[in-house]
Amino acid sequence: MLNVRIDLPAFRHNYNAVKSIVGEKVAILPVVKADAYGHGMLRLAEEALKLGAPMLGIGTLEEGIALRRDGIAAPVLLLDGLFMEQAEDAVKYHLTPAVYLLGVAKELNRIGRKKGKKIPIHLKFDTGMSRLGFAMAESRDAIAQIKKMKNIQVEGIMTHLASSTDLQSPQTEHQLRRFEAIIGEAKRAGLKPAYIHAANSGAILNFKSSHFTMVRPGIMLYGAPPAEVKGVEFRPVMAVTSRLISVKEVSQGEGVGYNATYITPRKKRVGVVLGGYADGVNRMLSNKGAAIVGDKIVPIIGNVCMDDFMVDLSRATAAKVGDEVTLLGGGYEETSVEKWAELAGTISYEIFCRIGVGSRTKRVYR
Repeated sequence: MLNVRIDLPAFRHNYNAVKSIVGEKVAILPVVKADAYGHGMLRLAEEALKLGAPMLGIGTLEEGIALRRDGIAAPVLLLDGLFMEQAEDAVKYHLTPAVYLLGVAKELNRIGRKKGKKIPIHLKFDTGMSRLGFAMAESRDAIAQIKKMKNIQVEGIMTHLASSTDLQSPQTEHQLRRFEAIIGEAKRAGLKPAYIHAANSGAILNFKSSHFTMVRPGIMLYGAPPAEVKGVEFRPVMAVTSRLISVKEVSQGEGVGYNATYITPRKKRVGVVLGGYADGVNRMLSNKGAAIVGDKIVPIIGNVCMDDFMVDLSRATAAKVGDEVTLLGGGYEETSVEKWAELAGTISYEIFCRIGVGSRTKRVYR
């Protein structure tokens, strides 16, 4: 079983670091979708609301319903929007959808008329990511049609930036110019959204002009910012540990693990760590990653298995069965989420989201 330790003071620190960057006048929408990037949606949502967040960002209707059933009453924005048949439940659970389809807007308006209330929405525009949002060519018509819907309240206008971590790309500036044009169209049509937002973590750090009236930090809240800001520190929130379940002497020339991808060059002490790819330990760490036993860096040898993996204990001569092993975090570069992502050929987001998604993980909050 993996132990996932969540450092709540680090999360609070990171939230306040975002606030120091954007200033008091810009609202912060913490993104807690995908189980708060593997950190625990309910607990991190509660922390964010205590820190003053006016709204939470999630991905799906099901996540929103889960928050409501767990007692979260604050506004919740469905960043990925709705299917039309989900509109009734969105209204029932007082969830605010991002809307980028006129059919969904019309259905919400119908429900609002039936209930005698205005349904809050955030209009989402595709300014260049080619993912979700009204296309630029249809933005003026969409705004005009939605303005006529008497039971719709346009609480927000939003877009998503595709390349905010790439300072060499002109795409972000291009998207922001398009978004500003849309904001102008909306205001000319008489819309008065309280929230105008585009900035994800990368844009918060790299493009001050993207902050508008609200920002949407995600990965930076969890201590893995996509860029650095001088004088602003972000602290890792997650650490993952396990224990040695076996320690043995392996003779020279023996294969280690499936397919014997590692052959012992000499006699070695080999430890087996509980936790494998079924628990989110990426198989690409095979023969490349490292763990920490005591204060010693120990290489992963052989292929990562479904339930466990092997480490070379040559440097950890006192290691014994039952000793704690740090897989992720702990203040070592070798076990940082950035290093895992580099070795696995992926991004820190995926590493976090895959850790402990099953029932064999114990999450502990500090």
